Amino acid sequence: MEGALGTRTEPGQDPVWKRAAPLIPLLALVGIPGAGFGALVLLPAIPQSLEYRENLWLFAGAIASPIVLIALLLQICLLRSLLKRPSAPSGFYRDVLDFPALARWHPAVKAALVGQIVLPPAWYIRGNLWRLKIPLRTGWQAFRYSSDFLQGLQSIAVSIQLSLLGGVPLLFMLYLLARRKPGRSLLLWLLLPVLFLGTAVAIVFIGVMLHEPG
Repeated sequence: MEGALGTRTEPGQDPVWKRAAPLIPLLALVGIPGAGFGALVLLPAIPQSLEYRENLWLFAGAIASPIVLIALLLQICLLRSLLKRPSAPSGFYRDVLDFPALARWHPAVKAALVGQIVLPPAWYIRGNLWRLKIPLRTGWQAFRYSSDFLQGLQSIAVSIQLSLLGGVPLLFMLYLLARRKPGRSLLLWLLLPVLFLGTAVAIVFIGVMLHEPG
């Protein structure tokens, strides 16, 4: 018999894609964090490529960044669809899979992720709003000729990058607490300031390590 993908299967034998289905969530545990890390690493390349237009490496990074992001979103959608099936894993393994799938998150965990994305840029903009107002005076020329404006965009991208690189492990710990202790909703909300403080410490630590001479 011919399988759905054109492969020959014996009577009573599942097609290859069905037999490989249990491996897909396991692969997603590697692919989603890998694509997420790649998207974060490449994120600052977009504004940097606008300022240093002659740098082909930055231009390539700016092109690759949305491609990696699309690959990340596709993997998340695929994993979410697989986890909705009756044959989806259960127990602790399911809890671990739900994290990269962004599935069944407690509202406090969602709020923590939003805070990790929004608060660092907001803190930077608080003292550098004038940089982002430059296009109001110069229009689209700011994206080509204003180094102050482009450096502002780079700083925002870097702040998001460092926040998620240092904060996602803390977010995972909060997520696991929410899944293993579902009756402690108030505790999760009370832990958000601690998580944000830990993320801020991680941002400073990673920033110092990246700029350490030698």
